[in-house]
Amino acid sequence: MRRFLIACAIVLGLGYVIGIPLFLRHSDDDSLPKGADAVVALAGSDNTLPAAQTLVGGGIAPTLVVSAERNGNDKARARACRAKSDDVVCIYAGPYSSVGEAQAISQLAKRRNWDTVVLVTSDYETFRAERSFRRCGDFRVATYGVDEPWWRTVIGIPLEWVKLAVTETVRRNC
Repeated sequence: MRRFLIACAIVLGLGYVIGIPLFLRHSDDDSLPKGADAVVALAGSDNTLPAAQTLVGGGIAPTLVVSAERNGNDKARARACRAKSDDVVCIYAGPYSSVGEAQAISQLAKRRNWDTVVLVTSDYETFRAERSFRRCGDFRVATYGVDEPWWRTVIGIPLEWVKLAVTETVRRNC
């Protein structure tokens, strides 16, 4: 049992040593394209919608895409979707996952002839999200990572390894 715990601690430690620079290495402020077609607030964090709204308000893109849940648990997203604004598009991805969001955004981008999309997600999710969206869509993808509380990042990095393994093996197709 002791060897098992030591092995788990080593694997977890390696996951952080490799995962921190891999998942948190982005510098998105300099790489955001001017004149993107849309800014997409991906689901999963309360911080992505305000950041995406700020980017749209700052002129990065004319359209805000909100990934929302049908149950309306996220009040801010539900409010943004109910407003029926011309510059806000709401998607309800099914399956409710990054792959489902990538599929829905790809279809939307194809219908609207979008060339460039900015994804707004938690800072530790940008690497995986960008890979999924590049695989699914025929458009340029830029990412903007929002800071999360330290405890979410500590939990998120090991989970990103699992999610990355799934999206690179089981869910490779769009």
